[in-house]
Amino acid sequence: MSEGQIADTAIEFIAFCFERSQREWPKLYDEMCNVASKRLYKGLGYDELKDAGVDLTFSGMAKMSRIAREITREVRARRPELAVGV
Repeated sequence: MSEGQIADTAIEFIAFCFERSQREWPKLYDEMCNVASKRLYKGLGYDELKDAGVDLTFSGMAKMSRIAREITREVRARRPELAVGV
């Protein structure tokens, strides 16, 4: 996967976490780690998510914050009820 690409699984995972928590970055990161550690999204843990483009390590945080912000904007546009408090 190139730097500019992210797998559908990664997009769906981030949207899932945002819809669960309705929190912006960096609190969304905490939710993503919680979900990954408990394998709450389709049974996927840290390793599987990293393979899909979700790098929850310190070195991957800057990229993930950019991706997460874009995905949360898209989720809010699709689901106006999640825009409350923005």
